[in-house]
Amino acid sequence: MSLWTVTSLRIGELYLPHGGALLRDPVHVWLLRGDVGGKRLNILVDSGMADIATVHQRLRVTGTRGGHAALCEELAKEGLAPGDISHILLTHLHFDHADNLDLFPDACVVVQRGELMAAVDPVPSQRIYYWKSTLSNLTERKRPAQLRLVDGDTDFLPGIRLLSVPSHTEGMQVVVVTTAKGRVALVSDLGDHYRYWFPADLRATDRPQRSLTGAFITGNIRSESERDWQRAMQRVLDNCDIVVPAHDFRIPVRMPEQWYAIPESTADDLAHVPPPGAD
Repeated sequence: MSLWTVTSLRIGELYLPHGGALLRDPVHVWLLRGDVGGKRLNILVDSGMADIATVHQRLRVTGTRGGHAALCEELAKEGLAPGDISHILLTHLHFDHADNLDLFPDACVVVQRGELMAAVDPVPSQRIYYWKSTLSNLTERKRPAQLRLVDGDTDFLPGIRLLSVPSHTEGMQVVVVTTAKGRVALVSDLGDHYRYWFPADLRATDRPQRSLTGAFITGNIRSESERDWQRAMQRVLDNCDIVVPAHDFRIPVRMPEQWYAIPESTADDLAHVPPPGAD
């Protein structure tokens, strides 16, 4: 079994209207590094969002960074350039997870076949989240060298497993990575904050709900039923040791060096802290 390291790369933030204020959503991609058959591989999980000017133009949402410059900057901190990335594993094809693919023309993009079909014909409430530029990039790639479509659970490489979990989107997948300390589930938007996974725990949320002990909070943006989503989250927990949500400020940066199932407290959760420069 190959052992991998996982590094969380924060490439920007989205400021989303929420209850008369702004909800800050950090946007992450993840860098996996490991050796397979004597070859060193650098793999990205998700490719992040476009630059914030483009996001604002299309969705009227503000924020910071994003785009080619931010992603290249974060890769450079790890001593890498876009050409060093061999594969990109996309959890789903929403705009904040699957942009910037043109930076990686030679990498092999891996996505569930059902998610590609969802991008072609989304459920109506998700039409704004699937961008034609992403779909065009995928369909123009050469198969199988630059695009691999998978169907259901897939043992992708030694130590990397893809779990098919229709929920947030029809072709949602979670990437489970084996490290020296255990299995990390990069859960993306299948519960994109710790409070969705541990809604009764004071470490995860400052508003714990006892009625949800042993259960989960499911998201409002969904293609499947709440029961389907609950089952998907439980299946992920059954197949990993820790979860890493996509849009929580408190996720570990380097794994397995940093390792925890739940953060110590909500102190470092900046979701409701006004962004710099806000009134």
